[in-house]
Amino acid sequence: MESISFQNDEEGFWYPIIDEKKCIKCNKCRTVCPLAKNELDKIKEENQTYAAYSKSKEVLDNSTSGGIFTHISDLILEGGGVVFGHAYNGDLKCVCKIARTKEERNSFRGSKYVQSDMNSVYKEINNEVKTGKKVLVTGTPCQIDAVKNFFSNKIPENLFTMDIVCHGVPSPQIFSEYVDLQEKKSGKKIVDFKFRDKKYGWSTPYRVFEYSDGTSCGELLNNDAFNFLFLGIDCILRPSCFACRYAGKKRISDISIADFWGIQNKHEDMFNKNKGVSLILVNTDKGNSLFQKIKENQTMLTKEVLLADAQERNFPLLHPSTPYFDRNNFFVDYQKKGLGYCLKKYCSSNIYARLRRKIRKILKTKVLK
Repeated sequence: MESISFQNDEEGFWYPIIDEKKCIKCNKCRTVCPLAKNELDKIKEENQTYAAYSKSKEVLDNSTSGGIFTHISDLILEGGGVVFGHAYNGDLKCVCKIARTKEERNSFRGSKYVQSDMNSVYKEINNEVKTGKKVLVTGTPCQIDAVKNFFSNKIPENLFTMDIVCHGVPSPQIFSEYVDLQEKKSGKKIVDFKFRDKKYGWSTPYRVFEYSDGTSCGELLNNDAFNFLFLGIDCILRPSCFACRYAGKKRISDISIADFWGIQNKHEDMFNKNKGVSLILVNTDKGNSLFQKIKENQTMLTKEVLLADAQERNFPLLHPSTPYFDRNNFFVDYQKKGLGYCLKKYCSSNIYARLRRKIRKILKTKVLK
């Protein structure tokens, strides 16, 4: 019987709870936990760094940046493999799921700024790996490390991993409550929450709510209150994100991907008319084998660049996030008075006016792919 479950703490983050009555004292949970050992110490700081964007209008239009996720996952799916990615379920909870077709995979595309639930997927990954087919697992660096630890770091040859250059994960509970507040405000059910539509281009993200009646509404992402708490003042990130061991040049996956913010200042020829450019770090021989096929297939325009060209506007390649506001005060107010009160207090026009310039800068430097 399963002896571990996950429960929310007062900030709305999941933490594992061991049922001592069911526990058989095997200690496997402790040996596979990413916090129990640091595999990054074994990794060399050697990456091949690329800027790239898709030659397909459909892929660009439906990708947050340059479309690298679609093309890498296409390689796996076209070879008869499967892809594990992250999508909303019917309640707008972000969960890790399996895709066996491109149509199923398409729900994984696009940024989702909330912690994804991996709770029941590890056994499914293992079962797919045992079939011998190629398996691609995507996620945040800590999620990928957990998957690798599940295999005791004896990584099967047919398992490929790809992580995002991560800013940190905000509270799933706060995201859920924010969606509830927006639904009450509109009187409609939100069926999709698009953080970064390209209505005004890649570098000017546009947040869109899609409703069950077929209508939608949107606003610039830097005007969205949830984004302000998450990306503007960093006060709703998981506490461990502020000491993230995965922030830096050492990468845990075969390939790391992100937005190539600032590309127009370093490589103007790759700016792609503001339609989106991916940053790609090829970290292993397995990762290189996938990326070389992308180049051979000529589905993307690619250019090898210096890692330093990307680090200037992608700070998680240098260090973890730092809160710009007193998050303790925020969560005291949240626990006592609720999210609605906090949105009025912390996302007011006065605070927003003081931090407007900072947010605009952050939006170009701290966005999850």
